[in-house]
Amino acid sequence: MNGWMLLWKAVFILGVALFAGMSVWVTIGGFGDIKRLFARLEAAHGTKPEDE
Repeated sequence: MNGWMLLWKAVFILGVALFAGMSVWVTIGGFGDIKRLFARLEAAHGTKPEDE
């Protein structure tokens, strides 16, 4: 019985660690995508907000 508890504890900890790592990865990538989106929108619009 103790072996099964150890196995499932390891599976749970691994799953939580993978979730945390992927959350950080996706968040950083998302910020980069949003930054690139606004840069492209600014280039397509042709003006900067302080010019208006």
